[in-house]
Amino acid sequence: MLHAASKPRFTAPEILELVKIAAGSEHQAGRIDHGDPLVQVNPHALPELFLALRDHPGLKLEQLIDVTAVHWPLEKDREFEVIWQFRSITNNLYARVTTRIADGEPIASATSTYASANYLEREVFDLFGIHFNGHPNMKRILLPDGYEGHPLRKEYPVEGPNFPEDAHRNDMFGDLDPDDFWSGVTEAVDK
Repeated sequence: MLHAASKPRFTAPEILELVKIAAGSEHQAGRIDHGDPLVQVNPHALPELFLALRDHPGLKLEQLIDVTAVHWPLEKDREFEVIWQFRSITNNLYARVTTRIADGEPIASATSTYASANYLEREVFDLFGIHFNGHPNMKRILLPDGYEGHPLRKEYPVEGPNFPEDAHRNDMFGDLDPDDFWSGVTEAVDK
């Protein structure tokens, strides 16, 4: 049974230093972001780093709270920033770890260390197209099988891949012309 610490065991700069030591030569950068330590590492460090963060006696980052990504399409060979948010209930600590990867480059899964990574990584795969090596069930979780594209990539069309065809097909009343989809919206606003 976990017992939460009443106050954090380490300050954010101390957490940065501990994660830097755990990452070793794979550490790339670190900073305090809105009070939370954020460490950027080489993607090759991840499988061992996940274990080190969970098992480190001082950190004990036993919860993986979130996995997400950001798409930076103009930064060639490092288009995706993958972000893991960790929490230690035992020591009342938070830490964020990031890495940068190229489009199409797979990244290590955290599922063997953190069970919560299962659905979180599937969501990132579904919405960004990032593949996690070692994931037990890497398939779409939010969108239907066969859906084209990954909607949180910046090059994805805002209206969807088949707009205005989709909008017309999903029109409840069937009275919208796909060639003049927005006319009904502006008429309703003018009234």
